[in-house]
Amino acid sequence: MKRFIRNISYLLLMLALLPLLSGCNNEDDVIEILTGKTWKLSRLTNKDSNAQFYPSLWNNDNKAMEESLKKLYDREETFTLTFEGTELDGELMGTHITGQGINSSVSGTWKADSKSQSLSFNVKISGSENDALAKAFVNGLQNVYKYEGDVNSLTLYFNDGQTTRIMGFKPLR
Repeated sequence: MKRFIRNISYLLLMLALLPLLSGCNNEDDVIEILTGKTWKLSRLTNKDSNAQFYPSLWNNDNKAMEESLKKLYDREETFTLTFEGTELDGELMGTHITGQGINSSVSGTWKADSKSQSLSFNVKISGSENDALAKAFVNGLQNVYKYEGDVNSLTLYFNDGQTTRIMGFKPLR
């Protein structure tokens, strides 16, 4: 009898856990991931690369590289991205996106699909860039097609000619 009761208990426990297992959702909470913070660029490299920046970005000009990195790391307001949006009945509405290079800014709207992790921007650029990293950053924002990440890390994929590149971001605030 004890064995029967124990087996029934196990069966009931497994049945009770079934709704938890079937309730899994493989979709991202895009609004939680993207909004409510300012994202700061932390890397810009080729897809599947472990490098922080892709090799030909500064064309072996160490002085230009140092100047870019100083503007990236020493100035909080540069190389940033901010999303605004809402989710209503499962539909994602990217009401506004802003980005800041060094001498240029990006402004527009965004659209995301949490199932496919697709992401696109419809942006307008104000100003122009002379800095290689800032040019690559602004170009990347115009060509984003996919995202990955969570509330602590964001990766944006974009095409640069025939090369797939990624921009990695960390929350600034």
